[in-house]
Amino acid sequence: MRQLTAVESRIRKARTTLLLDHPFFGTLLFRLAGKETSSVETMATDGVSLFFNPAFVDTLAASELVGVLAHEVLHPALQHHTRRGNRSPNRWNEACDYAINPLVLDAGLSLPKGVLVDKRFRGMSAERIYNLLDAEQNDKAGDKQSSRGSDDPVAPITVGGIGQVLDAPEPKFAEDKDIAEQARDWQIAVEQAQTLSKIAGKVPAGVERSLFAAAEANIDWRELLRRSWSEALPADYSWMRPNRRHLWRGLYLPGITRDGVGEIVVAVDCSGSVNARQLSLFEAEIRSILEGQRPERVHVLYFDTQVHKTDVYSYGEPICLTPAGGGGTDFRPCFHWVEEHQVPAQMVVFLTDLHGTLPEEEPDYPVIWASTGSLRASFGQVVPMRAA
Repeated sequence: MRQLTAVESRIRKARTTLLLDHPFFGTLLFRLAGKETSSVETMATDGVSLFFNPAFVDTLAASELVGVLAHEVLHPALQHHTRRGNRSPNRWNEACDYAINPLVLDAGLSLPKGVLVDKRFRGMSAERIYNLLDAEQNDKAGDKQSSRGSDDPVAPITVGGIGQVLDAPEPKFAEDKDIAEQARDWQIAVEQAQTLSKIAGKVPAGVERSLFAAAEANIDWRELLRRSWSEALPADYSWMRPNRRHLWRGLYLPGITRDGVGEIVVAVDCSGSVNARQLSLFEAEIRSILEGQRPERVHVLYFDTQVHKTDVYSYGEPICLTPAGGGGTDFRPCFHWVEEHQVPAQMVVFLTDLHGTLPEEEPDYPVIWASTGSLRASFGQVVPMRAA
């Protein structure tokens, strides 16, 4: 049996400390196989292996090593290794570290000096933090990350980084698990670790909220908005347009008819709760949806505690959102405006963070809340845009 090196012994001792004192982190950490390497400056994980540079480990005090290991295992626990997409590896690592480090510190663990912590990002998902970071950080050395599953990994170099996240390895053989399977395995492991830590009475502060935010960030808000929109609009069945999906089977079933809808109301919260990027993304998606739905008329309301401005677009006119206002938020004036102007609204769609006063009674038309915040509404369908 091979004798452990001094660094390996320190890591084993730190793993044991986590398992006893912080079972959530400790249980998950045993899923990662330790691999010594000099190709990463600090530590890195792809959700399968824990790569560590012995020179870096030697710089850490015992308590800091425990904290860095907890930091590292949070990357796959929050699915950071499967959620990067086409984002810059370097900037993605920054965003992930900003999301993780407060959780480690709130759990009473120690981290080395100079780690990435910013109170602006507390409670945010890595996706939202990524979008808020300065675009100038996008083109640094870490953008040349090695491909998935490399035997000699190259982790992005991040100022203040102590443990990087690599993409989950692509399967090389038929028996290997694909990315989706790896993500599911970690989800199950996290649920089991949560159960174990609850039994021990040692659930780390803020982790459950971050796990929820991570799951929500995986939802494509565009698809959810389209689905909610489609479900809310009236449709009818007609034998004049048979359902072509079933014709090949000799079944003549009625098809759905959508010859355009009536009037739609889009309400934009101008209290400062929606940033320029979110406004632009929302506008582009609304335009795309409207092209397919062909509404007779679209009313756009700009409001805070009152409706400051309205625009009307007829069928075929592309909408252009130009916010006006500022201050608090009260949703009731929007519903009053619809009633006072006798608009036969097929639907009202809000772009807001949902921080405001809602009417006591639900209107008799569908309401969709494209929400940039974390609140829930007492009625209507909430489409989370927090990661946008």
